[in-house]
Amino acid sequence: MARDDPGPPRTGSRTVLEGRYRVGDVLARGGMSTVHRGTDLRLDRPVAVKIMEPSLAQDPNFVRRFEREARAAARLSHPGIVAVHDQGRDDDGTIFLVLELVEGGTLRDVIREQVRLAPATALTVVENVLAALRVAHRQGMVHRDVKPENVLVSRSGELKVADFGLVAAAWDGAADGSLDTGGSTSDDLILGTAAYLAPEQVEHGRTDERSDVYAAGVVLFELLTGAPPHGGDTALAVAYRHVNVDVPAPSTRAPGIPRALDRLVVAATRRDPGERLASAAAFLDAARRVRQEESLPFSPVAPPRRPRAGSAAPPPHTGTRRFSGPTPRTAPEEAPPPPPVDDDEPDEDDEPDEPTRDSGGTGRTGHVDDVVDRVERHARRRDRIRSRRVFAVWLVLVTAATVAAGIAGWGLGAGGL
Repeated sequence: MARDDPGPPRTGSRTVLEGRYRVGDVLARGGMSTVHRGTDLRLDRPVAVKIMEPSLAQDPNFVRRFEREARAAARLSHPGIVAVHDQGRDDDGTIFLVLELVEGGTLRDVIREQVRLAPATALTVVENVLAALRVAHRQGMVHRDVKPENVLVSRSGELKVADFGLVAAAWDGAADGSLDTGGSTSDDLILGTAAYLAPEQVEHGRTDERSDVYAAGVVLFELLTGAPPHGGDTALAVAYRHVNVDVPAPSTRAPGIPRALDRLVVAATRRDPGERLASAAAFLDAARRVRQEESLPFSPVAPPRRPRAGSAAPPPHTGTRRFSGPTPRTAPEEAPPPPPVDDDEPDEDDEPDEPTRDSGGTGRTGHVDDVVDRVERHARRRDRIRSRRVFAVWLVLVTAATVAAGIAGWGLGAGGL
């Protein structure tokens, strides 16, 4: 019996795509797709089936990009990356992606429960994410939307980065103006994605592996402090601060964070990509040196106890959520070390400069006004060069494209629930 809910056609539990993949219950919905629990009838194994929205399935440009990126993502083989098993188009035009089903939750669920992670655990999480990104980068793939919603946490505590291909397809669609999400995006989901955008993504729509480095640095900041570095009431405000305001040292927001971790976060989140850690491999190598310098043990993250049920509910306003609550306990078992770095890329974080300002440290009055003043001064300088209206229109277009990709990424992340 078909489920009584909106979404793409053929979503009932009796639907079988291409005579092979039985589509079951809905796990999550996003602006571009619906994720279902499924069964591969040929191999008799559980899978996740991501079905694209019909409007996208009718766009030949998107379908072409989707198929190209799915093939590229399927070549990524790493225990820290959600495996792509298959992609296809059914007789009625439905396009879909078949993925590894990860039972558990997402890193966002972990943050909701624990608020902050201990430094050793936060570093372990980011090392695992960076090891996965390093594999993708070496094959020429940039994720473009690294955030807690796109990091799955299995019931055994394994971490897997989700959704490389679809994000890239959506981003490219926005770049050439062909992407249409049917107006289904929401301010909450935009804000969730904007909290991790690198400055060059906001200003120019340009991405490379250093953009993923920046986003991973923001994730590390959030794991250590309980909230992303930049807040705001709108996605535009959050994105604008990424362009104009440095990510502060985590210790300005939360006590007990080693200075070596401060330097690591600052080095990964330089606003100028040329001054940032150059790659996921360089970031990973620097993180391991910090672990050794601070004698931090490998400490796996405890899987979420109550993962959020698959629904269309957006993540919280990550840009404005404040830290509260005690530092959580970490899992007692020792995690295996991440895969070794085998490149010789130089590191850029030996002695990075300390941030010149505190963009919101606790216990300091007037910090919001200080940030606003700095943003306004930069805006006036920008206005002398080009129209603020042109900048705003471009920023909205880029953010909307990223949101569409972010919605799909969130859907895949929830697909592991």
